[in-house]
This record gives sequence, C-alpha cells and structure tokens, in this order.
Amino acid sequence: MLKRIALVLAALFLTVPAHAGSWPEKPIQVVVPWSPGGSSDISARIVGDKIQKYLAKPFVISNITGALGLNGARQVLKARPDGYTLLWEHPGNLAVAAMVTKANFTWRDFDVLCTVVSSDMAMLVPKNSPFKDARVVFDYIKANPGKLRWSLSLNGVSHFAYLAMCRSLGQLDAKLIPTSGDKDRVVSLLSGTSDVTCVSYAAARPYVESGDLRLLALVNSKRSDLAPDVPTLKEQGIDAAYDYRCSVFTSRNTPAEVRDILIDALRKTLADEETVAALKAQMFHPDFQDTAATVRNWEQDEELYRTLARDYKLMK
Repeated sequence: MLKRIALVLAALFLTVPAHAGSWPEKPIQVVVPWSPGGSSDISARIVGDKIQKYLAKPFVISNITGALGLNGARQVLKARPDGYTLLWEHPGNLAVAAMVTKANFTWRDFDVLCTVVSSDMAMLVPKNSPFKDARVVFDYIKANPGKLRWSLSLNGVSHFAYLAMCRSLGQLDAKLIPTSGDKDRVVSLLSGTSDVTCVSYAAARPYVESGDLRLLALVNSKRSDLAPDVPTLKEQGIDAAYDYRCSVFTSRNTPAEVRDILIDALRKTLADEETVAALKAQMFHPDFQDTAATVRNWEQDEELYRTLARDYKLMK
C-alpha cells in the first residue's frame, strides 16, 4: 500500500511543480508550426527575446513545420503538461483542420493562455503586375475565369480568407496555387509562380518597401494605424475581412499556477515600451487579451470557417 502511494506521489511530482516560486527551472520551448521568416515566427522571436525581463528562464523558438501547422501543434498536444512546451499559433488552422482534413484534434484540445499580437493582412501582387487596386483584380478574375494564379494554403487560413471574398463577390474562379505559410506565398509572388496572394503584412513589408511587391489592400476589419494610407477590402466594397492574431497554448491540464505565471509574464512583456517598439517596427500590434477573450476570438473564427466550409462543400 505504501509503495502504491509513493508511486502516485512520484507521478504527481513529474507533472506539477513543487511550488509556483520554483517555476520555471529551465528554458521554455515555444513551437512555431511555420517556417522561419513568417509572421508567427517573427513575432514569437521578438516577444521571446523581451520576455526574459519578466521570466526566470528564456523562450527557445522551435520551428516544426508541415501539415498546415499540425505537425508542430501535435508536438505540443503530446507534450508533458508542465508549461515547458508552448504553441504560438494564429486562429484558423487548428479550427479548420478537423472540419476539412483527417486531423483528430482542434484548438479546444489545448489549454488556452492568451492572445499576444495581431498583424495586418495584406493583399499583394508583384511589382510588374498591371493591377493597382483590389477591385480591379476581382473584376479580372470574373472576366477571365481560371487564368489568374492565386497562391494560398489549401484548407488553411489564406484559403478561407479567399472563400470569404468569394462569398462577398460571388463565385471566383482563380487558379489556386498551393503554398505553405506567409514566406512561401511571398516567394511565390517574387518568383513569378503566382499573380496575387494574401499574407501577413509583417512578412511582406520589406518587399513592399523595396518595391518588389505592390500592396493593394489590407484584409483587416478596420484600417490599420501602422498603414493608415492603405484602404481595407471593405472600404473598396468587398465585404470580407480577416483579423490576424497570434495566441499561445499549452498542453491540456497544465497546472493553473504555471499558466498564471506565463500569462502574467506575457502581459507585462507586451506592455513593455521596448517590446511595443520592437513589434511595431516589424508591423505587429501588441494585443494582449486574456484567456476568456482569446477563447471568444477562436469561437467566432471557428463559426465563420464552419459556415464557409459548409457553403463550399469542404466539410469532410
């Protein structure tokens, strides 16, 4: 009997810190399920660098790519619930995957911590494109079905943003070019393998500033204070929007004390003037939102994606 009790206690100590004051005792792995250079990766590295002022141990960023972000998410899903493995992800793929693929988990299978940053989503074309605004692009697609090449992540956020535009404008028949993540879509435009795409402005900004890409519109629900001269799609008469936010998750059943330490450190970091300046320099908005608000964001996005998946017969 005593031996059984000892084994139970040992198991508990493997997953629960002895007391909150001792945590963290080692670096914290932050899984970004996308390639280096994309918006999720850039924002995670900025916050991870600044959080050391408020947390005893550093963030270590790990890019675990593939399967539309699900490979990295799965690593966190299976991780020990001790707070040492986090997921840095934007709404969409974890909500969409179970609807349209064989994925057997969603964002609801994690512990939600908080929202950390938001970014403007940009509609872009190459510098030699004849298109000067978004409305002209859509008029061209309607007049020339199947001709314009639009790069996106099939069954991912960028695909569903495209479907939202289709719902607003009537069925669009662009030639869809499968890519994975912001960086790949930027490369697709630069290399001439696609004609138009939507990515986080943070990932595309260097190429917009160099003149290699042309920004036609932002896909946000409202005009951005970081790009005040750029109209949204809604301002151009297209009733479609996507607000790009990154959230942080842990594996299910992480102790409440550990979650509170992480949330508090992230909240303080995102209010820090140095962090704010570093994020805005890369076209990110510090956007701390607590667990309840983050859950509401994901629920709203999930409902939109479910509607689009049904309308366009993508439900598995």
